[in-house]
Amino acid sequence: MKKTFAFLAFMILSNLAFAQYKGQWRAIHGYEMTSGTGFFGLNFYGEYFPLNYFSIVPGFTFYTPASGNARGVDINARYYLTEKNRQWYGTVGLGHYTRVFEFNPEGIRRHNSINLGAGGMLKLREELGINPEIIYQPIGRNEVIFKLAIVYFIN
Repeated sequence: MKKTFAFLAFMILSNLAFAQYKGQWRAIHGYEMTSGTGFFGLNFYGEYFPLNYFSIVPGFTFYTPASGNARGVDINARYYLTEKNRQWYGTVGLGHYTRVFEFNPEGIRRHNSINLGAGGMLKLREELGINPEIIYQPIGRNEVIFKLAIVYFIN
């Protein structure tokens, strides 16, 4: 009962707040390196704020293995702890990873993962910023992912 009450109170308070984030869009292009496989990734993300301080971030990543190809799809939720020029957040989400082997009888390997992490939006100008992020995937790939991205603040 206490959890239900706390959740309802949080939802009511978040709808009453009038921060500048609600309805904002961001386009993110970044690069990442994984700890376990050592793959380099090129990713494209979009970020939308349906509520103040809370955003939904779907994304697509191309990886560069030595042979074959690999790709990942993520959908994460971010909660921003600060605002202004340095915006720090925590993130949680789901991911799906597919690796296709060329000369291996294994063929295709797929993983679903849970993403847990933190990052920041560091504004360089009014419409441009940098987004460092670290994500741990305890289920699925069991890797740490380091990301660095360029952010374009659309509105």
